[in-house]
Amino acid sequence: MKVTFLPSNTVVEVEEGTTIMKALRQADIKIDAPCGGNGTCKKCKVKLITQEGEHTVLACQTELVRDAVVDVSRKDEGHRILMGGISRDVKLDPAVKAVTVNVPKPSTSDLRSSWDRLRDTVAKLTKKDPKLIKPNISLISKLYCTLEEHNYKVDAVICEDEILDVVPVGSPVLGLAYDIGTTTIACYFIDLRSGTQLAQASLLNPQTTYGGDVIMRIKYSVENGVEGPTGDVRKALNSLALKCAEEAKKSMDSIYMVTVVGNTCMHHLFMGISPASLAYSPYTAAMTDPVQVNAVDYGFTINKSAKIYMLSNIAGFVGADTVGASLSAAMDEAEKLTLLIDIGTNGEMVLGTKHRRIACSTAAGPAFEGALITYGMRGAEGAIDHVSLKNGKLEYSVIGDLKPMGICGSGIIDLLSELVRVGLVESGGKLLMGDEITDPEGIKYRDLVQVVNGIRAFVIADETVSGSGEKIVFTQKDVREVQLAKGAMAAGMRMLAKKLEVNIDDVEVIMIAGAFGNYMSPKSACGIGLIPPKLESKVIGIGNAAGQGAKLCLLSLSEYKRAEEIGRANEYLELAAEPEFQDVFVDQLEFPSDY
Repeated sequence: MKVTFLPSNTVVEVEEGTTIMKALRQADIKIDAPCGGNGTCKKCKVKLITQEGEHTVLACQTELVRDAVVDVSRKDEGHRILMGGISRDVKLDPAVKAVTVNVPKPSTSDLRSSWDRLRDTVAKLTKKDPKLIKPNISLISKLYCTLEEHNYKVDAVICEDEILDVVPVGSPVLGLAYDIGTTTIACYFIDLRSGTQLAQASLLNPQTTYGGDVIMRIKYSVENGVEGPTGDVRKALNSLALKCAEEAKKSMDSIYMVTVVGNTCMHHLFMGISPASLAYSPYTAAMTDPVQVNAVDYGFTINKSAKIYMLSNIAGFVGADTVGASLSAAMDEAEKLTLLIDIGTNGEMVLGTKHRRIACSTAAGPAFEGALITYGMRGAEGAIDHVSLKNGKLEYSVIGDLKPMGICGSGIIDLLSELVRVGLVESGGKLLMGDEITDPEGIKYRDLVQVVNGIRAFVIADETVSGSGEKIVFTQKDVREVQLAKGAMAAGMRMLAKKLEVNIDDVEVIMIAGAFGNYMSPKSACGIGLIPPKLESKVIGIGNAAGQGAKLCLLSLSEYKRAEEIGRANEYLELAAEPEFQDVFVDQLEFPSDY
């Protein structure tokens, strides 16, 4: 039978009993499924159009029994994806560079092959051993004609001990830097001759259709293979390359180098490596070494000889993104006790100085991205991003100045911090209502705590002002989800401090990386105990530090090697193996009562 998806009018043939979600995957149409298709997150709503009318259903739970039309609303437009971040000066010295060479012309007295003459000339100019420069067949195929056309004076594009291409003198030599996040992918397009950024682009990670967090994607990959998630992310990276090249009016064939960072799971899935080892205790990575591979083998339609430089992983779930962020933040030069935190779908952190650093990953889950929150959503147009309770009034701002559709991470933290502050949420996490509310400030908002669909909830926006015509609420269950996430991260910080034999309150600098951390209010984070309240003044946002680290490695081979050393030197703490972690975690579930 046939299913037609609107608005693209894509038609696919499916068997009876196929879920809409599976049909969407078959049609290569991506929608959010943070729970991995278990029917619990309610985020994969679509409109099923039948003769009886339109019905809103969950794509993952609805089986098709006859020809159908399904309207898939595009919800990934207008997302606020962070591209910028902390930057520092670096000497331009990329692994890929162009050198101008005058290749000797063939003659009766010099019968060397075209390749030998090019190789020997490059080796002499760059002081390399010609024996180490291996033949490049795709280049050799066009070499004679290129040399003849340009009178044997060309630019040789080289990458360490390889000759990637020969081009007219002054031709563009370009590179791409990627940060593959669990939720979003960022791409930076760089001129490797000047170090100038020509363009940047981003999109939501299409793997969200397999689950909102790495655990769901690992589960899917173990049960179904990596082909789907791997193919999707590779297509996404190449589409970003095309977008950047088009914007900058450059040829894809002029792109010779790619650097990539991502957490361990994202790293493995991009590389086509099964993440099965991450699924079972003791949660080890399949590999941690930095690698250099041919881009053509990983779905890129850039220059055939282009190289991908993958940064190293540290251990467990702490991957190349943390290495990139540490490089960008110069953690290996830190004189002060510094805590680097990436608050995203996963919660990775590094604590230490230039002398010693320890990293860990906490199972924060996607609560901070809004995935497990009843009316949670990503930082897109229509999302409530900041909330305050003042003088008996609820005030909020909405991205895009539209009617609210839901609430994103920064708004969630603001709201919960305010609910704790005015006494609507007690330190143990209970959402109070009615006569349970005794705080004079909280009493002003008593009417906003109601029972909605059988559960206590704080009403953020009623039906008359919301963009969906539904009440936007923050429920008791939502409080618990954030409580678990913040408890895990707060416990991780304290476990790192104990391992380093310091007090968490002795931290002198807290660097918050990632989009959520960039828009989050430090005061609100301290208000719920995500960050120790005494350290509010120590917090600075450093933006997409992982992406900036990938850029540094693109611009400088020495920075890439420095990143390798950072990854090697970082110690790793597996929290699941620490007997005390559970007790510390339980302690950190409490909300501050005196902040």
